[in-house]
Amino acid sequence: MAPSDLSTTLDSELLPPSPQLRQAIAVVYDLDPSFERIEAETGPLTVRAWAAGFPSLVRIILGQQLSSRAALAIFQRLKAELELTPEAIAAAPEIALQHVGFSRAKIATCQRLAAALLSGQLSLEALADMTDLDAIAQLTQIKGIGVWTAEVYLLFCLERLSSFPASDLAVQVGYQRLKKLERRPTRKELIASTDRLDPYRGAVAHLLWHYYRQLAQQ
Repeated sequence: MAPSDLSTTLDSELLPPSPQLRQAIAVVYDLDPSFERIEAETGPLTVRAWAAGFPSLVRIILGQQLSSRAALAIFQRLKAELELTPEAIAAAPEIALQHVGFSRAKIATCQRLAAALLSGQLSLEALADMTDLDAIAQLTQIKGIGVWTAEVYLLFCLERLSSFPASDLAVQVGYQRLKKLERRPTRKELIASTDRLDPYRGAVAHLLWHYYRQLAQQ
């Protein structure tokens, strides 16, 4: 499933970086000073940080192949109609979810996720004690949840700064612009070119989202 562009969102949702993230950014700047240009050119970093749990994962699923603004609009309509619990989503008629903007594919994914949580097949709480690879494997066992979705959940909701959603369009384009590349790097190329920044590439992703977002507004 193709990743979305996470470059646009409402300004009110953007937050200053946590102390942990700011420390990671300092390491990134030390290892690759070119990243310092981002805040120098576009102003202080702002980031997304969402509470861990079912509602945030549903929101990330909604963001697959959609702009953040469109996904947020659907998410807000969903919150107005339903309690955001696995029980409520599992029991919701398909027509009710379509009414707020869900595609059939995303209805199926969210209801499979809800069923897995209710049955005990998946525990979101248990992800906190897993390695990134194990947590991604747990999430992607649910059909419709791909690696991008899992990586974004780890970064936004569990603050795993080792998680690097390298398939994200805005991350790739941001890196292309920062490094003045002729073409947008692939996921594989981006991972390889940032290898020395591991395990702080989540900070790199936050910086590149910020860079892309600010450039798009200029």
